[in-house]
Amino acid sequence: MAEMTSEWPLLAKPWAGGMAGWLVVFGAMVVDLVGGIVTNPASALVTTLVLGLPTAIVVGFSVVQFQQARSCGAEPASWWHLAGVAAAAFTWVVWPTHPGVLYGVGSARRACIVLQGKPRPTADCLARAAHAIDSGNIAWWLTGALIVLIALLARRSRMAAWAAIPTAFAGCLIATHFLELLLLQFHRGG
Repeated sequence: MAEMTSEWPLLAKPWAGGMAGWLVVFGAMVVDLVGGIVTNPASALVTTLVLGLPTAIVVGFSVVQFQQARSCGAEPASWWHLAGVAAAAFTWVVWPTHPGVLYGVGSARRACIVLQGKPRPTADCLARAAHAIDSGNIAWWLTGALIVLIALLARRSRMAAWAAIPTAFAGCLIATHFLELLLLQFHRGG
């Protein structure tokens, strides 16, 4: 069997693929967590790019590993690797995407009442809050869909199973960022 694995592509080899996966996934997690802190006051576009790029890289490596492992007939990953997908799904569900005073606020009207302290919110506040809540919800649900798609690769790509974790972090941080920007706008008086 050792003779066969020496001819396999890099990411299909057990040791090389595992090390590459560890480096890529761990690197993406570090970049996501640091990027989430650094981009706090940045625009939504900057934050999405900073947090989305590591996710795109790790998912890209996962797809390549899946294709290489499948093409050379490598053994499927053990079922315990699905613990990475389970950890990602757990993170996706429990990570708070409504920061600070907006925790648990689900409507634009309620968010504006909290932010402005008035029973009748302004039209500008309602528009900003609705956009922030909708954008956060879209980011959150797209992250869930991406985790499910990554789970489909996990049987052949060990990296994919663990790539779901930084994907969950990035998606939840992006979803949270929209409401954080709303808080910053009202904190600054705008």
